[in-house]
Amino acid sequence: MSDEAIPVILAVDDEDGIIKSLRRLLRTLDVKIITTTSSLEALEIVGDKNNEISLIISDQRMPNLTGVEFLEKAKSISPDTVRILLTGYADVDATINAINNGSVKYYINKPWDDDELLSRVKESLELYRISTENKRLNQLLIKQNKQLKSLNLNLKDKVDEQTAEIKSQHDKLAHSFMGTIKSFSTIIDLRFKDVGSHSQRVASMASKICKHIGLDKKDYQDVVIASYLHDIGKMGLPDRLLAKRQSDFTKGDWEQYKNHPVLGQICVYDVEGFGEIGMIIRSHHENFNGSGFPDGLREEYVPLGGRIIRIANAFDKLAFADGYPSSRLLKESAAYLVEKSAVFFDPDLVKKVIEHDLAQSFAIPETSDTIVIKPHELAQDMILAEDIHTRSGMFLLPKGAKLSINMIKRINKINSLDPITGGIAVNRQIKNQGVVNAAI
Repeated sequence: MSDEAIPVILAVDDEDGIIKSLRRLLRTLDVKIITTTSSLEALEIVGDKNNEISLIISDQRMPNLTGVEFLEKAKSISPDTVRILLTGYADVDATINAINNGSVKYYINKPWDDDELLSRVKESLELYRISTENKRLNQLLIKQNKQLKSLNLNLKDKVDEQTAEIKSQHDKLAHSFMGTIKSFSTIIDLRFKDVGSHSQRVASMASKICKHIGLDKKDYQDVVIASYLHDIGKMGLPDRLLAKRQSDFTKGDWEQYKNHPVLGQICVYDVEGFGEIGMIIRSHHENFNGSGFPDGLREEYVPLGGRIIRIANAFDKLAFADGYPSSRLLKESAAYLVEKSAVFFDPDLVKKVIEHDLAQSFAIPETSDTIVIKPHELAQDMILAEDIHTRSGMFLLPKGAKLSINMIKRINKINSLDPITGGIAVNRQIKNQGVVNAAI
């Protein structure tokens, strides 16, 4: 064991015989022993920075300073050093006071018992070792905490940077995801050219209803996605059935047609996280009074998203019956919702549609002041005066659509592949008009 690791014991007594007895007794331990017969010299030894005193053993009765007085001063110099007082019975009061104020850890009556003294010395050395080790560990902990704090600050900056990057990537994925959903809805609408951008208008109306009933972000997104895809099951119906007017359907035709919401649910069944969306698609033809299909659900047993799309779907088919919503059709469509409230439609949701005049948000400005421009001349907020078709006959957007930046980009991209012939007719008055925002 190195000198630095060996405990140091300072023995103080003005009698040489006591000092020799202590040396002889303490030699049985692996310690370094310093002795002195002067309490004043002992203070100098304690105060010497080269001496790390683990334990002081001092007699009480000494000249200049008593043992208690010496140990009190030694405590102020080296508070971690353990202190033992050798005392006689006549000094009990002074000893008790010294113990109470912390100047003395143990006291041993003279003449002492060797085994008792050795036991107290060993306990004291272990106490000093534990105390100094705890102090060392605390200092190390403080140092490491400072380092950790510095590392945490750097880590926070890195985490913030990575979080911002992840959020950016998430936003891009979300945008791409919704773009994919809208593309699917465009495919659906292309399958039924007579309805134009029906799925997208239904999504627009459903979105407006959702905003006025305070849906959380997840439920709102589920309803909007289901709105875009609500007719996806019709893709599985045969052409002969789709070519018929519903008034000409046979009983067998109706049974086949009524199955399209189930087909729609099956189409999205394997998409992760689309379980609720599938249920909404399945229920979008259920009626509030239980007379709908495919399951005959009623009232609150119909998923909320299904009740919302039921209203948006019926409204769009009435309002856009002539290809674009005239003022008369908008009023008649809203009146129909009220008339069939609590029959086909959830009355609370119809009330929201009427209270917030959502039907009028699809109004097209009454004007014949139009201009015809090329696709690259389109600008945000322009309103289409006529439907847009490509050379091959692909339907892109209906009359009355209010153009967004993304819509314009898509029009130009499609135009480069399948040109739009004859230019695009738009209204001159493009500001402050409440019109349908049917994104493609």
